[in-house]
Amino acid sequence: MSGEVPITIPKLKVFLTGGTGYIGGAILAALLRSPDFEVTTLVRSESAVETLTSPVTNPKFFTGSTPKCVLGSLSDTDLLRKLASESDIVVNCASANDLPAAEALIGGLGESGEGRKKIFVHTSGTSAFATYNGGDEAGRPFDDTENLVEILKEWDEREPYGHRTVALKVVELGKENRVSTYTIVPPMIYGQTPAIIPRLSVQLPPLIRTAIESKKAYFIGSGNAVWSNVHITDLTNLYELIIRCALSGVAKSGYDGIYFASNGEKSWKDVAYGVKEAVEALEGWDGGKVGLESWTVEDAAGIEGVNGVRDAKLAFGSNVITVPTKALELGWKPVFGGEAVIDSMKKDAVVLWKQFKGEK
Repeated sequence: MSGEVPITIPKLKVFLTGGTGYIGGAILAALLRSPDFEVTTLVRSESAVETLTSPVTNPKFFTGSTPKCVLGSLSDTDLLRKLASESDIVVNCASANDLPAAEALIGGLGESGEGRKKIFVHTSGTSAFATYNGGDEAGRPFDDTENLVEILKEWDEREPYGHRTVALKVVELGKENRVSTYTIVPPMIYGQTPAIIPRLSVQLPPLIRTAIESKKAYFIGSGNAVWSNVHITDLTNLYELIIRCALSGVAKSGYDGIYFASNGEKSWKDVAYGVKEAVEALEGWDGGKVGLESWTVEDAAGIEGVNGVRDAKLAFGSNVITVPTKALELGWKPVFGGEAVIDSMKKDAVVLWKQFKGEK
């Protein structure tokens, strides 16, 4: 009928931590392209604010809204609680290990007003389920339809580990605060992030950088330990899917709300072969053939980006194979796999090679 006033549906308010990081940056870019969300993100510098909000420097991302940027850090728990209390959805990509931050975010969501959706999406990692056996195969595959909370409890009682401790606390806090919690557990992530601020992934670049510097691609022990993997674009799509399924009430939450995200697997020796191939393919590489060599955990602990022996064991020599049954049942359709990991390493190698030569 003419004269009718059009109905305007308000956007859902999303608070995102880690918006300048590898995972969070990709999710931020995806949320900004949606007409359904009004996004606030936490940043640590004025320069990051400028980059994230300037259509001049990043025009391809500004087809929709721009994020509201708030200066702060995860240690600003009062600020986190306030921002969460003003939101429908909180997506935590800044840290899998920061318990005070998780407490503030979920507590704030619990205090949000009537009509708020109160959805908390937490980012963990499959190192919480990793088994180390000197670089050899060990353990078994984990399916996200299993009782993962009980597995995490048992393991964390035996050996406390931040990823496990916080993931368990997220479930508990959600119940206490009447917040629906969803924990996404990525394996090794690869691929160039479709983010406003480009970042490299976490596990592969240190190995590639070391190969450029030493002309050797390393693996721990026999190199037969295996990790699952996922492309950053597929992972980002899963976050979007979980959020939308949470809004519609389809996705399981809380105790049953732990989701794996994987689409392929490689042994660490296969990864080393990929590193070797990526470095040898570099334009201008004059270092000859890159050797393959087994190294100790202590050696691996000494490279840039690795925080001690435990980190090296988990990041480069452990086993963790995950099966994302619940994600697939929700309709997740990952498209990257197979040799996409090698292609990604080649692209990462180009970036790291330029850094090594002092180029921008």
